[in-house]
Amino acid sequence: MFDWLYPYADRLRFPDEVVEAQFRKEYLSNTISTTRLALVLGLILYSLFGILDIYAIPFSKDIVWIIRYGIVAPVVVAALVASFDKSLQKYMQMFMCIVVAVSGLGIVAMISITTEAEFGNRFYFTGLILIAMWGYSLLRLRFWYAVLANIIIMMGYEYASIEMKKLLESETGIVIFTMHNFFFLGANVIGMFGSYYLERYTRRDFLQKYTIRAQRDRADKLLYNVLPKQIADRLKESDETIAEEFNSATVLFADIVNFTPISARFDPHAVVDMLNELFSHFDELVDKYGVEKIQVAGDGYMVAAGVPTPRPDHATVLAQLALDMLDFVKREEFLGGRHSIEIRIGLNSGPLIAGVIGRKKYFYALWGDMVNTASRMESHGESGKIQITRETYELVKDEFECEYIGEITVKGKGKMEAWHLLARKEERSLSHA
Repeated sequence: MFDWLYPYADRLRFPDEVVEAQFRKEYLSNTISTTRLALVLGLILYSLFGILDIYAIPFSKDIVWIIRYGIVAPVVVAALVASFDKSLQKYMQMFMCIVVAVSGLGIVAMISITTEAEFGNRFYFTGLILIAMWGYSLLRLRFWYAVLANIIIMMGYEYASIEMKKLLESETGIVIFTMHNFFFLGANVIGMFGSYYLERYTRRDFLQKYTIRAQRDRADKLLYNVLPKQIADRLKESDETIAEEFNSATVLFADIVNFTPISARFDPHAVVDMLNELFSHFDELVDKYGVEKIQVAGDGYMVAAGVPTPRPDHATVLAQLALDMLDFVKREEFLGGRHSIEIRIGLNSGPLIAGVIGRKKYFYALWGDMVNTASRMESHGESGKIQITRETYELVKDEFECEYIGEITVKGKGKMEAWHLLARKEERSLSHA
């Protein structure tokens, strides 16, 4: 999925801004504790070297201590404090770059201040090597920030050596200048190689995890599309058989009237587009009311409320959903505006069994006489009508206007009382006002 991004890991930047932003966020999260530890360690060592100043640069130590404790140490402390501030953490790479550059330039300033007679005048240069390694490794600076910090240090050293220490004006000075540059450049080359391959590896590792996560999210999304979320989560945790009994729920079936003649009359692509438009809107309504789409079979659409999470308003919420579905169909033109369609809707309420069947293709299914009766309410209903059973009527009659049909003959059930669901009572009252 993200194979095309791997070459960009070698270039230390992903062209996709979303991926790059996610990498930087995770890099910060994974390295912040190490960075803090490195700052504390660097602060301790940088401060402890002040003891060496007493013996190595006795004439210049007072000024050096101002640099060491008055400038460099506060900068390191400030960066450490900033690492605990959520609003500043996104700038940590820049702060670390400044810390390394200031720490290195501090040593450059110390070398420039010391006199030739002081022991530390020549050997304090090794501090620059330590600072370079600190920046390339422990601080977890990304490659280009580490390189930038060390370029700044090198430029500071070149200026101090040539303009302040005048090393190029004597043969001994030229030798010292050449050797110092050789060692510092060598340390940077080694540090750059290590820093580059560390970030390269980190980026590739991130891509692998990002790919796995994206594939898992895609699989989860597909699973959530066919199963209720809490059922899908249970399946991911265990392979146990899922089957539950619900004492009270409501099921809705909707079906397009005369779908077979319509599908024979129009182009297959147009028919599929019509179904997609219709069922996509139904899906939006399902999400709006927080109920569960159980399945789509041909031109049939099945919804349930009260499963897998019980809810006391299962009948009323599906009654409102049915009215919205019917209203949408009545006011929309389909098949490019060339044809209107009609649907039948049936509802029933009562106990049922719900569970997951299948191993390769999961399916959340509902069973029970209540479910079969809901289907019969739809198939035995009238075009453009919502037909409900007594069980549903008793649950919605206080909030919805219903019309008693009488007893109808239902296949496999015999005579059953049925009602047409018309509207919410307050809406009905307003329409007749």
